[in-house]
Amino acid sequence: MKKTLIVLWLVLLVVSSRAQTVARKQYLEYARSSADWTWQHYDSLVAEWKKQFDPDYVFGYNAPPYLLEMAAIYAQLYQLEGKREYAERAKKVLLAYGDYRSQYPAAARQKRPEYNKVLPALPNFFTAMRYTRAYDILRQKQVLSGIEQKKVENLIGESTDYVISSQEWGAMNRAILRGECLAWALRAAPNHPSSAMWRMNMDALVSDNWGAWEIEDATGYHGIWLYSLLGTAEAMGKVSELLKTPEMYFYAHYFLQLMSPDGTIPDFGDANWRSSWSHFIAFFEASAQVHANPEFKWAANQIIKTMVNWKGPKSVGLGYTFMDCYRWADDRIKPTKPSQLSAEVMEDVQGKKIVFRNGWENASTYLLLNYRDEGDGGLLYRDYLRDSIPVEEEKMTHGHADENSLCLLMSGGSLLLHDGGYRDFMPSGPFGAYRQDYFHNRLCVRQEKIFWGQQEGESRYALYRVGAVPGQSVLDFFHNAGSYRRVRTQKIDFLSFADLDYSRTRLIDDLAGYESDRIITYLKNPEMFVIFDVVKARTESFFTASNMWHTRKIVARGEHWYDTVYDSLGALAFPQNKHLLIYFPQTHYRLEGVEPEKRYYQNEWLIHQTTGQHFELGQTIVFTTVLIPHTAGEAPELWSKKIKMVQGEPDEKSVALQIELEDREILIGAKRDLRMDVIRDYRRPKYTYESGRLRFLDIETNANFVVTVKGKNELSYTAVDLTKLVYKGQVLFDGEPTNSFLAFDGSPDAPGVTKVRYWQGKTAR
Repeated sequence: MKKTLIVLWLVLLVVSSRAQTVARKQYLEYARSSADWTWQHYDSLVAEWKKQFDPDYVFGYNAPPYLLEMAAIYAQLYQLEGKREYAERAKKVLLAYGDYRSQYPAAARQKRPEYNKVLPALPNFFTAMRYTRAYDILRQKQVLSGIEQKKVENLIGESTDYVISSQEWGAMNRAILRGECLAWALRAAPNHPSSAMWRMNMDALVSDNWGAWEIEDATGYHGIWLYSLLGTAEAMGKVSELLKTPEMYFYAHYFLQLMSPDGTIPDFGDANWRSSWSHFIAFFEASAQVHANPEFKWAANQIIKTMVNWKGPKSVGLGYTFMDCYRWADDRIKPTKPSQLSAEVMEDVQGKKIVFRNGWENASTYLLLNYRDEGDGGLLYRDYLRDSIPVEEEKMTHGHADENSLCLLMSGGSLLLHDGGYRDFMPSGPFGAYRQDYFHNRLCVRQEKIFWGQQEGESRYALYRVGAVPGQSVLDFFHNAGSYRRVRTQKIDFLSFADLDYSRTRLIDDLAGYESDRIITYLKNPEMFVIFDVVKARTESFFTASNMWHTRKIVARGEHWYDTVYDSLGALAFPQNKHLLIYFPQTHYRLEGVEPEKRYYQNEWLIHQTTGQHFELGQTIVFTTVLIPHTAGEAPELWSKKIKMVQGEPDEKSVALQIELEDREILIGAKRDLRMDVIRDYRRPKYTYESGRLRFLDIETNANFVVTVKGKNELSYTAVDLTKLVYKGQVLFDGEPTNSFLAFDGSPDAPGVTKVRYWQGKTAR
């Protein structure tokens, strides 16, 4: 009996596992059903298109949507199954599609010089290749007569010539979309009179993208770029070859590591929640097949689990993508959940992101730091775009002013911090919405001083009486046209340990004359994020810095704390079983407040802590924020009594915070300026212990970063980049002196102590 139960349990386990894995046949049947639904509603869809047709649409003539995807699906089904009805349905679309141009009035056409030669039937390079893919199959199967083939190839020729009449090139989505259109045109109509020109342009566009780093940094366009590259490779018969390039292998791991508890890739840059998700399914399925990687398969299944409703398929656009998934997927690969937790994604040159996570479940805690700048790569491409299209608010990479921003925080399935959204209007909404720095969860700095005003009873302004003087709105102060100001970013450090994770990333604004370091400590028990934002003046000037956090709903607030949650993003509601406590324990010489704002197309709240002052060269200030995800029923104000700032020695060179729990005390300390201990150049090392020494309560060290946990009988510690660590006079670590040799002033060798990467240990109290 026991053996039978075990066997039954194993069978159920296997069935359950298989039920969570999407089979290739499911992709095929979804595509078929969506095409059938579109065919059944053919006339009503065209009628709705005519009703909504706008001759003044900014991008000009746009033919009826959905029909091209339907035709491509039916053509592929005919190729697979030989059912003549499918071929006839695809053929109807191909032969009739040019006729829809009659809807476009002559007066509207005369306003657009690009239509002087011809009004293309396929003006949209996002979808034009779908028509050509359908024709390629019907041509090979000899479904069309010679006259019909000539009609279709003329339409393809006119439209393909139009697609390349305006040029956008480089490693970016709008370039490879054109390349994909050309690749399919060459495959479907290889003897067309324009084929030599098509090939020249295709080679130019594809060579910029194949085996190259994408210049864009936006979830919405990452998926488009990847899927279009795959489509180009499909036309060339080189899907496997493409995915085996080092860059594509990198991107497969990159997007895997970005996967959020929502089951999708978080939105950053020009993107909205759950952007380009269907494209990522195809990319992960193809990557899983080529690399036999079960984690890529898992990622595809996670997106499907979140996004796809298999009942009553109507989305023929998704069906089109699923036809590719059907051909690229491999049922033999079983999904395996990744095991790596907090990590760099993937490094500090191309990725420039860090994910803090405690698991891969829907209820796991997940925080995404994006410190990606525009970078140095793809200079010619970026300059060409900057000089050719009217773009000011975004980076040339579709990125936002989100350097050192926290783009997403989730815990327990609740949404706690979120990015600002794509844009309100074209090219951007008011004040650059939503691309400028003040729409992101980051530190914002300007080289002017905000007007403080004063509250009742303060003594800043007085003549005949003392009273309140209204200060300046923080958003009014920071708002501008939204034009992007280029900055540089660097990863200083990232380390992951069993009890905590630590990162330090830097933003450098050469024009404004400042730099800022964001230091994040992820404590895993109790779970919280301690964030130090250090501003350092690189020029002598007035500066205003604002520590900005955005939320949808403030549930409760008290003295320097705000309990927050996202109840919704647009029409999408979120569970509110967890809240986020935003607490500012450092309050001296700080403005603090809440202001209403429009963000992500909805009403939200800005919570800020701000200061403005004159800075001497090299002077620093620090903002401290503690983010605590907690159960909705928990009283958040209790945390404010447990967390306090610690005055280090010297105070102007350090920052430290203490968390007092019932069974232990946690201390987190850091240097404000990592160059503070560099005092000489004539020999190495440039520093000494004395020049970098700081003191935090009972701890003395020259570490860049230190965390101690003081229990009842034991002290555990982690110190980073140090030569010495002392606790109550007890030396916990002391580096050994060595000779550095070859002093630049020719002096004899002299001993010095170089720094260890990090040191951890425990000692009795």
